[in-house]
Formats: sequence, C-alpha cells, structure tokens
Amino acid sequence: MNPIQGDFSTVASRLCRGSLWMVAALGAAVGLAQGPGDSALQTRLDSIRAEHDVPALWAGRFHADSRQVFAVSGVRKQGEGDPARLDDLIHIGSCTKAMTAVMVARLCSAGKLSFDTPLAEAFPGVRTGNGQTLAATAWGAVTIDDLLRHTSAAPANPDWWALDRAHPDDPVAARRALLEWLVTLDRPAVPEFLYSNVGYALLGHVVESIEGQPWETLLAAEVCGPLGITTAGFGPVPHQDSPGAWGHAERDGVRQPVRIDNPPPLGPAGRVHLAMADWSRFVLTFTGDGDESGRKRLAVTPSDWAHLLAPQGAADYAGGWGLHDRAWGGGRVLSHSGSNTTWYCVAWVAPERDFCLLGATNTAATAAAQACDEAVSACLDPRLLPFTATPEARRR
Repeated sequence: MNPIQGDFSTVASRLCRGSLWMVAALGAAVGLAQGPGDSALQTRLDSIRAEHDVPALWAGRFHADSRQVFAVSGVRKQGEGDPARLDDLIHIGSCTKAMTAVMVARLCSAGKLSFDTPLAEAFPGVRTGNGQTLAATAWGAVTIDDLLRHTSAAPANPDWWALDRAHPDDPVAARRALLEWLVTLDRPAVPEFLYSNVGYALLGHVVESIEGQPWETLLAAEVCGPLGITTAGFGPVPHQDSPGAWGHAERDGVRQPVRIDNPPPLGPAGRVHLAMADWSRFVLTFTGDGDESGRKRLAVTPSDWAHLLAPQGAADYAGGWGLHDRAWGGGRVLSHSGSNTTWYCVAWVAPERDFCLLGATNTAATAAAQACDEAVSACLDPRLLPFTATPEARRR
C-alpha cells in the first residue's frame, strides 16, 4: 500500500513501492506568493525531481493549526522555462473520491440517505432491458457502504468515452446510463474487494438523483463553498488560453505537454483540479482538529464521519481512503493517490497528529509515483518544520 515507514526521526525512510490507492491531495494557505516556497524543501525537491526526471514536483506538510512547509520545483511545461508555482492548478484524479464520499455522508447526516440504503431503494424507477426492476437483479441489494468500500463487485471501468459520446454535455444522463449498463452484468455471488471507478461514479449519481442537481454543481455548493475553496474545477489544466502547469504524456518515448482529462461521466471518481491551497483545506478536515471546524461546515455528524472511515473486517479501504497504521502518524493514517494519466498525486493524513502530507507531479510516467513518494517523505524532516507548535504559535 505504499506506506511511509519509520517515525519522525527516520526522515530518510522512503515510501515503499507497491499498489497505490488512487487519490491524493495538496494545499497551502490562501494568499501564498507564487515563488518556490520553503527554500530548504525546494532544494530537496530539486534533487528528487532531477533524479526521476519529472517536469515539476509539488510537496508539503500541512498542519491543522495552519503551520506548513511547502515548496515546488521544476517547470510548468516541458521544454519551456516558465517555473512551476505554488498556486498552479493541479489535477488530483482519484483523490476526488474522498470528496464524493463526504457528499454521501452529508446526505446521511441530513436523513436523506443511509449507508445501508440499497441501490434498489435509491433508484426504484430503474429497469433492466427486459423490464425487471433493479430490485429483481443481484445489483439491487448493493448498498451505499458497498460502493464506498469497493466491495459491491462493480467493475473497475466501462467504456467511459462511449458513455460520453452517447450523452454529450450531459454527465448526469451518462451516469444513469452507467447504472443501466451495470444491471445487465452478472454479479458475483460472493463479492470481493475490487477498486471501482464505476462504484464512485454511481455514488455521485445517487447524490445528484436525491438532490436534483448535477454532482458537479453540488460539489461546488456542498464541499467547496463551506470550506472556502474557490479554485476547484473539472477537466484538463491549464484552462484554455490561460497560464499554468500542463500535464504530460509519453508518446513514442517522447514526453509531450497535453491538455486532456478523464471523460465527464467519471467525474465523481476522479476529475477535480484545484490549487494546492484549496486542496489542503479539504484534506485537513480529516485530521482530529477538523471535528469542530471543517467537518462542522460540511454538515456531517460525528457518528457519520466515524462510520465513513471505520474499517470493516479485514478491509483496508473506506470513504475514499486507504487505511493504514503508522508510528509516524500516531496510529491509523489515511492515504490515497490519483492520476488522470497526465498528472500524478498522493496524500497521507495523520488524524491523531493533525497534519497531512501532499505531493504531486505533472506527469504520470513510471517515475511519477516514486518521485511523489520521496517528496512527501522528505516533508517529514522536523528540521523543515517542528511537529509541535511553539507556545507562541499556539496562542496565535
């Protein structure tokens, strides 16, 4: 699971290679200058970026008490000299899933949904090709919890672009077609864990079906608005004819800057981009200090928040996060990584110690994961920023 090993004193330890939960996060305080950030961390990032040959590398450690160490190294676009900036928009890919999970929890706290709600109850009007109701299929018994934990047996992906072509400019209709496609498939009698973009796209469709507005509109109103996030959007970055960092793809062995993204129907599973400052605002709601601040603004009750992230049996995934135990995090930590095939990012959250580690690079090449792993590991160095606030900092 790509765990960071060791404790705070073992700064040189690396993130172990292995499968990554697809999701991540990054952030910095509003009003940050556009420079490279902390000079000591930037020096570390310069070395890591050069070793792994990625265009740019962002990384930081962000505390719930607003202290942070954050820097960026490299260029916005391969072959050009424009330096990457702290306030560039970055693509977080599957780290979007944690946002969708919070939207689901909001509905549970509002009494409009339950974690135990089956799909047959959420979509009573959906019928199969032969006229059967959803309840008459094996998929009707799938619960919201099953989708959140990737235990529904929903496949990883359909042909997302075919869905988009069939429903251009209407991701809501495309996600309904996704559900109608799913119920035509056989469901395993004994479902096992299967990481599924389909499952999280359907969770987004549950949310938009209950609220009567597209998931994209609801994310802005229910997650971004309450947390003061102003830079979030969907689709490729940079925006058309706007400056910013580009994603990069490897074509015929040559790295090329590109502006492409996952198709719109996949939105709830991995299509958000935003500035790192805003990403940190969201990720820090998963720290302990978030209980009476960010979590309260998100209108999720403590019991529903706890359920969202509670481990279940031997499973180590819940609510858009991989679940791990790490000494450096004081016990249980959360992690996820994300990619839209031209960007890569990773996030770690230490709820017991009220900080998160965030890293991103504007390529999804093979070296991207290792570069981000090493970058966030470097952020654990206490010489860059103490883990405990000084009395003066605590009084501010």
